[in-house]
Amino acid sequence: MSFSVIAALGNPGPEYISTRHNAGWILLDALAQKVGAVWKEEKRFSVSVAKVTFGNSSVFLVKPQSFMNESGLPLTQFLHFHQIPVSDVVICYDDIAFEPGLMRLAQGGSDAGHNGVASCIQHLGNDFTRARVGIGPKKHPAQDLADHVLGKIPDDDIARIRQSLPDFIHGLEILISQGLPAAQNFTNRKNHSL
Repeated sequence: MSFSVIAALGNPGPEYISTRHNAGWILLDALAQKVGAVWKEEKRFSVSVAKVTFGNSSVFLVKPQSFMNESGLPLTQFLHFHQIPVSDVVICYDDIAFEPGLMRLAQGGSDAGHNGVASCIQHLGNDFTRARVGIGPKKHPAQDLADHVLGKIPDDDIARIRQSLPDFIHGLEILISQGLPAAQNFTNRKNHSL
């Protein structure tokens, strides 16, 4: 399996930059910065795009600029225009099932209550690979989930995420160059060492 798109789900606007729901964007921005990629607005699709090279593979980095709950439509339009199959797509997003500083790679699955993933499944189907970036569970059972994911990432959690970004990026590089099983072996091993 080859991958030609790494997309990340998030919300546009300065008020969302450091929220838990934008953990996928934090990862993709760090990857773009590492390789010196420049983001360009593709207004006809409502996405920001950067192009990078991993070895011999050319890969689009894509951030839908719709709000989280509508992420699937602009991503679908971009993929259709470039004739990229969904199986060649990795989608990075926040996940409350994992603590900050952890990432899991998987193929398929449900939306697990994540509205951005639900939108992607609705518009793309379920044949994409997932890079699930841990943001931790709600602090109190009674807390509204939207309040949790739209809340600012606490300093200690953002420190753990930023400390893990080089490993997350390396996991994506392995995914592109060697495939999902090798990347899962790397990310799972790194996650257990935290």
